[in-house]
Amino acid sequence: MEVKNVLEREFVLRNYETDFARRIKPSAILGFFQETAGDHSQAMGMGNVDLAKHGFFWVLSKIYVSIERRPLCGDCVRVVTWPHEPNKAIYERSFTLNDGGGVDLRDYSRWCRLKANGRIVPVSAVRQPQMEYIKTASVCFENWQIPNIAERTEPAFSIKIANSEYDFNYHVNNIKYADYIFNCFSVQELKDWTLRNFQIHYVKQSHEGDVLRFYREEIADGEFVIEGKKNDEEVVISARVCFERN
Repeated sequence: MEVKNVLEREFVLRNYETDFARRIKPSAILGFFQETAGDHSQAMGMGNVDLAKHGFFWVLSKIYVSIERRPLCGDCVRVVTWPHEPNKAIYERSFTLNDGGGVDLRDYSRWCRLKANGRIVPVSAVRQPQMEYIKTASVCFENWQIPNIAERTEPAFSIKIANSEYDFNYHVNNIKYADYIFNCFSVQELKDWTLRNFQIHYVKQSHEGDVLRFYREEIADGEFVIEGKKNDEEVVISARVCFERN
């Protein structure tokens, strides 16, 4: 039986999903996308429960979010997602989010499946669903390269990982990193600037007891690179954040 190639879900923005200005938080954006993608993957017969039978699990490797406007606390938002035809070991998926007044956010993401030992599972290793894949992406984006930080000084934010950061794969949940990244900016900066887009590359997993230090560098006007290092040795996350100065 052919599977629907698009899935929609609605969410009501709660206060804990918004920031000091009542705007949706970047981590909540990723959370809504993650939940909707999980539901669609389950309908496709490729959800975490299905993959676990083979000893596999999904991992988000890269994500880009373009923001026109951020919905506010209490708004009802609709998330729409559709996957693109997979290639070798990469699964790409598009998302949009809107509050009824037009599309407010667009997202493009890359996923892969891993074995318990951390090895990537090729597309050919698991039966694919019968589906008419949509070629059109939610947003045109190809610049996945994030430059390294040239010179590190004091970290802009640090955290020691504990159990509350975990997901069911026993490592830091990917949406948590969005909070860490934006903790590199002050309340005043986030009040004075308008967030236009951000991208995150998930490089390594982090676990209980790891100390993560995040470094920030402005590489152009309003454009920042964030680099998160585990125990000041390994890069676990890199990000690019772009603001429009008010």
